[in-house]
Order: sequence, then structure tokens, then C-alpha cells
Amino acid sequence: MDLSMSNENWLIYPTVDLFVYDLADGIGQNEEKISQNSWRFWQKIYGDKISASQLEQLKQAETETAEYIELLGDKKIAAFESPLDGYAYPVKIGDTYAAQFDLSGKIETDKENTFKPKEIDCLEWLKQQVISRVNPPATIGQSWLVWGQLTANDQDALATAKTCYSKLNLFPNAKWERDLKSTNKFLNADFYELWLPPGDRGNIGQNHHVLICLFTYNGGQAIGNINKTVAKLYVHLMRLFAFRNKVIWAYTQSRQLKADLKEAARTIQDIVTQLPQQVNAPKVDLKNLQQDLVDSLTIFSVYASYLSRLEEQENTIKTNLKNYQRRLKTIGKDMASDAEAFKFMESFSDFAEEKYVWQVAADNRSLSAGLRLLENAIETIEGIIEIERAKSDRTLNVTIGSVGVGIATSGVVASTYASQIHSPASNQNQMNVHAVFGLSMGLGIVAGVLGAIVLILIGKKRR
Repeated sequence: MDLSMSNENWLIYPTVDLFVYDLADGIGQNEEKISQNSWRFWQKIYGDKISASQLEQLKQAETETAEYIELLGDKKIAAFESPLDGYAYPVKIGDTYAAQFDLSGKIETDKENTFKPKEIDCLEWLKQQVISRVNPPATIGQSWLVWGQLTANDQDALATAKTCYSKLNLFPNAKWERDLKSTNKFLNADFYELWLPPGDRGNIGQNHHVLICLFTYNGGQAIGNINKTVAKLYVHLMRLFAFRNKVIWAYTQSRQLKADLKEAARTIQDIVTQLPQQVNAPKVDLKNLQQDLVDSLTIFSVYASYLSRLEEQENTIKTNLKNYQRRLKTIGKDMASDAEAFKFMESFSDFAEEKYVWQVAADNRSLSAGLRLLENAIETIEGIIEIERAKSDRTLNVTIGSVGVGIATSGVVASTYASQIHSPASNQNQMNVHAVFGLSMGLGIVAGVLGAIVLILIGKKRR
């Protein structure tokens, strides 16, 4: 090994791990969507080579009721093709698919060369090999782990970690000073956590997270022992990163929901603003009001659904944040018999509490006001429609009543005259039939008008 330039550019057995997370079965998803989720996930493990029958066989493992399911059973991993020294390890954690992609380079024919120091420049190649397999991209999120052993007792761990971050080249404009969130010594290793959180526009692809772990040289401690330590750590990180990414994913989901709710709120405000004009109009357009009611009820249904989903994301953030905090303690107890030993990564939970939990709870409170506003608008529109219908019903009743009175009066007149002309005493001064008809109709109309006036007066008294 040539360390003439700087030993900060070298590591023993540099390894890159990518932990990816996908939604398996979300709330309200049908069987077709769940099958699509499964297909997308298994493509990451086997690519396009996977067949429908193989997929069906793999899905049988998901029928287990355990919270943590190793999806390949006793086989556990799917090894990368030769000569790559790597594998994929798929599991299911609750409603989430998770997979670890591990790559340490190429298998050496001479095993002694496997653990010889390598230039950190290789991290870019390792990263690209892993990324090429993770297609399509993770739907919930992903986290990187870079680890290796320092090459000498006097090697500067911090400078080496900075070189690792630079060579990994995760995203343009990566900056160590800005992205470094926490650091600590744990199990004879220096840990550095770097994170660039996504913006508030709901793009999960902007979430960049990496944990760098550099084990001390310690006079040349056996890499085999370090491997055992890392293998034990993997089990914890699989869950820890799942909780972390679920928190961030839920928050980005809430940002889109907030945008949708604000758009719906503008429509609600338009409806509420137009109500006074409709109420005070000389003549209320019942047809338009009924259409407004239909539109309002539709928006109400959509708005209530968005609010419910926003509340669901708030609960997801809180639940996974608690699980994240518990897992930090579990790692400390299991790896070092000290619950506080791994809590240096608690900076994320502090940030999430202050920003994510608070923000989504505040959004829930403020946006719920829109639903109450819409409820009032709907009640107002329904009230106006009922009043207009009542007016229409009263007018119809008066019309029917007055017509009834008129017809009855006309009938009485006609019947009376008919009885008179058929009596023996009616031979003289009999009226012409047309005159009788005209008289009965005239009296009927007069009676109808008088009846209408009486019905209207009665209606006013009752009101």
C-alpha cells in the first residue's frame, strides 16, 4: 500500500450499504395496488427477470403474522452475481417492504488481498453499482451506511470521514459542515451522521441521509471481528432507518395534503362569499342554489377525506418517532449494555419533534376551520332552499284552494238552476243556457278570488 500522499484516502474493507423502504399495503389500497407494490419491490431484488409465478411464490412469505419477516426464509439473502462481493437482504416490517443492499467490491481470488487497504475513490463505483439495482426508486425513502477500518493508529478519522462523504458524491453541492448532524464514538468506531432534509414541497427524492462508521485500527484488530459487530448492527439499523424514513415520508405526504386542502379552502371561501348576494337577491334562483348545495357537499366529502389523511400522517409521524427513540436505546443496550450509548442520533428526533410534529398538528388545527366554515355554508344553503320551497308550496296551496272554491261555487249555481228548470213551477222566465253558464263561471271566479284572499290572510296570521 502506498500511503505517501495521505492515509486519510485509504480504508480497510470499505463497504457501502443502502437501506431502502417501500410501502407494501397502505390504508385503503385495493388488491391490485398491493400487487403492484409487491412487483415494484421484488424488481429491486431480481430485476425484470422475475416471473409472475415466482412473484406468487415469494408472496407466500408475507402471509406470516410476525412484525419482522425475512422474505427469503432460511436463504435470507440474494447474492449478487460473481465476482461482486455483495447481496440483497429483503424483509417486511409491518406494512413496509425493506431491503439492504450490501457491496464491498469484487471477490478477490487471493483472500489476503480482500482485507488490504483500498483507496476511498472506490466508494463512487460501489455506490453506482448499488443504485443501478434499486429500480424503481424507493417510495418511502432510503439511508446509506459507509463503513470500513482505518489503516493506522494515527489516521485522522474526521478527515477520512470527510473524504468518504466527498467521494461518495451522493448529490450535487453536498457540504460536510452543513450536512453533519451528529457524531460519536461507539464500539471502537467513530460515527458521523449526515443529512440533508427534503424541502416542504413534498419531494421525497430530496432526502439524503448517510451514516459513516470508521473502526479504529487498534494495532490491526481482526476485520473478522469487526464484520461480526457490523452484522449485529445491521439488524438494528434496518428497523431504525425504517422508522426514520417513515417519519420523513409521512411529513412529505402531509405537505401535498396541505396544498390540496388550501386549494379546496379557496373554493369554499368563494362559495361563502357569494352566499349573501344570493340570499339578498330580489328573486332567489332555486336551481342555482341546488347546484351550489351539490358542489358544497362534494367539496365537503373531499375536504373531510384530506383532513382525515392529514391526521393519519400526524399519527404516523408520532408513532414512528417514538419507535425510533426506543430503537436508539435498544441499540445501546444490545450492543454496549448501555441504553444511552447510541443516543447521539437523537438529533433527528429532536428536529422532527420541533418541526414535523408541531407543523402537522398546527396544519390540522388551522385547516379544520375550513370544514366548519363549509358546514355552516351548507346549512345556510339548505335553509334558503327550504324557505323557497315552503313559499312555493304555500302559493300552490292558495291556488289550489281558490280554484277549488271557484269550481265549487260555479257547480252550486249550475246545480241550483238545473233543479229549478226541471220543476213544474219553472215554465216562466227561464234563463238562456249560455247566460246560466256565464253566470256560474262569473260567480265561481269571484268566489275563487275571495277564497284566495282569505287563505292568504289565514297564512299570514299563522306565521
